[in-house]
Amino acid sequence: MDEDTSPAPVQNTSRLKDVSHLTDVIALSAEVPLQQVTKPHSQRYISDLTTYSLKDLLAEPTILQTQSHHLTSSLTSLTHTSYPTFLSLHQTTNALTTSLTSLSSSLDSLLTSSLPALEECAAGWKDRTETVLKERSKARVVLEQHEKIRDLLEIPLLIDTCVRNGYFAEALSLVSHAKALAANASASNKSSPLILSSVLSEVHHSIMQMLLSLLSTLYEPNRKLPALWKAVNFLRKMDVFGPSSPFASAPPHLTSLIALPESEKVSESIDDSISSEEQIALAFLVGRESCLKSTLEPCGSDISRMTNHGELDDREKEDLARYLKKYIDFWREGVYDVITQYSSIFLEKSSAPNSQQSNKPRQLDSPTTSSESEIIQGWARLHTLITTYGSRALTAYLLPTLSPSLPLLSMSLLPSLLTQLTYCSSAFARVGLDFRGILSALFSHAVTEIVSQELRTAGDKFSARFKIPSGPSSSNTRTINGASRSNKWEPPTDWLVTPATAALPPVPVTPATPAVAGFTHSPPHIPPQILAAYPPLAEHANALLGVLNGLRLLAPTSILHALSAVLDDAVLAPGGRAVHAYVKAFCRAQDNGSGVRRSMDGEDGGADGDERERRVIMAFGQVYFGILVPFMRRALVEGVYGIKLDASFEVASDALPTSVMDWEDYVLEQTEQSDESSNES
Repeated sequence: MDEDTSPAPVQNTSRLKDVSHLTDVIALSAEVPLQQVTKPHSQRYISDLTTYSLKDLLAEPTILQTQSHHLTSSLTSLTHTSYPTFLSLHQTTNALTTSLTSLSSSLDSLLTSSLPALEECAAGWKDRTETVLKERSKARVVLEQHEKIRDLLEIPLLIDTCVRNGYFAEALSLVSHAKALAANASASNKSSPLILSSVLSEVHHSIMQMLLSLLSTLYEPNRKLPALWKAVNFLRKMDVFGPSSPFASAPPHLTSLIALPESEKVSESIDDSISSEEQIALAFLVGRESCLKSTLEPCGSDISRMTNHGELDDREKEDLARYLKKYIDFWREGVYDVITQYSSIFLEKSSAPNSQQSNKPRQLDSPTTSSESEIIQGWARLHTLITTYGSRALTAYLLPTLSPSLPLLSMSLLPSLLTQLTYCSSAFARVGLDFRGILSALFSHAVTEIVSQELRTAGDKFSARFKIPSGPSSSNTRTINGASRSNKWEPPTDWLVTPATAALPPVPVTPATPAVAGFTHSPPHIPPQILAAYPPLAEHANALLGVLNGLRLLAPTSILHALSAVLDDAVLAPGGRAVHAYVKAFCRAQDNGSGVRRSMDGEDGGADGDERERRVIMAFGQVYFGILVPFMRRALVEGVYGIKLDASFEVASDALPTSVMDWEDYVLEQTEQSDESSNES
């Protein structure tokens, strides 16, 4: 190996003072930021490097790397061993920074806002303390008058307690005490204190509650005279309808419930002068009428339901009569209680001063004083109220219920209702409400409607049996001996007369026209025996007599002519026209040769059979017009009413006489034709 002959490095001990050029070279070659190289400690290090030898310079990186590893491991160890200290130091530093920032902000706020506000508050301290002192002075006065104020504030509460428990006299005493305190305060000061105004407002509210409680007593159905007397007396003491009260004028909802008739309405000036007593009486009547209405409504709704149902059967009529009896009892009890209670509360009290005055000796020529005149006038007006109420109770509740209901009943149910209403009217006559005169017209109308309807029903049923066949193709089917046979006309011997008298049918010996006039000497209540030979006439007579027997239970004399007109024009005359038309059509059919079944066994009797059928049907007509018509008219007029039916009895119309005369003309015509045929033969 060759030995190294290079000269040994020479130690340069000189130090460069200006290393700026070297700094630029290092920064460009090492790509180190210039700021890092230009730091003071970096400049000192670079200056120290200029004193190193080449060997030291070459060893410097290794040394630096070794030191870096050593420092890194030392820092790592320090970090692992002292990391809580670092964390605490970091938190403390952050807290200190925040505290310093907050302190700076607080100091700024103190300097900019708090200190000027403090200066301003200090400047206005005197004004504010004066207001506070005044308020404290008022509070001290309130504390000094605490007992009196507490007593004053407890007045509304005590009034409410008294009203709830029914101690109305004590409540009125407290009201008077509160008003006296307010009057004394108003007399001493120009304006009353606000606390007194507030207390009086609460007292007014409590008094309104008391008023409502007293008025509600008048609307309670089960209240008797003592409770009502107490309520009215306290209403008088309260003077709620006096001139200074807001209830001085009659409320519209009170005056509308009790409507006066046109003849009893007063003028506007008189209405304005209605006294407090009259308004209390009006409120009493309205309250008790409300109770009466609530009592009658359940039974009245049942009656309305049945009257709107239409035609009623016998069971429904009995139910309706039972409802009417119950309704009448409720009405009687309710209205009688109202009238007697009103008389005891208002009329006796109002008439007391008058009676005291009347007990004093007074000369006949001495004039009546104004006070006596006012007392008499007030009593008369109070009496007018109760009479008007009685008339209203009769016309608004009883009569509207009875008028549509009575005509729907049967005749057997009317007498008991009339008896009940008669006793009711007799009881009300003691208090000045006798309505027996109304009952006469009411029941007369009901009897007329019921009897007329029953008579028309019986007449229509009878007339319906004489329907004329409409044409040659029509047939009428009847069952004879179990066999059904059809033909155009039914033989009169099969259904107009009994088999025993079919060969020689009985006929009346008196003409028809006098019978219509009512001239006969037979008993009016016993049907003629000849009617038994003609089943249709016997059934018709029984139906009409059944109606007249029901009429005997209640037969008003005022409706005789109306019933007679119904019997003549709606029953006997239409039945006579139906019989006449049927007989005439039957005879015409015989003359034209139409087939008629002759006998029960179906055999044709020839000319003798036709003559027998004609004789039977003509006899049937003669009995109807000559016997049944006059008997039924006498059964109504003489048998029921006991009035002689003669030529002077007024006939309602010419319908029945015309029908009878038409039949007589037809009989004469048939007789003449028969005589002519006999002469020709």
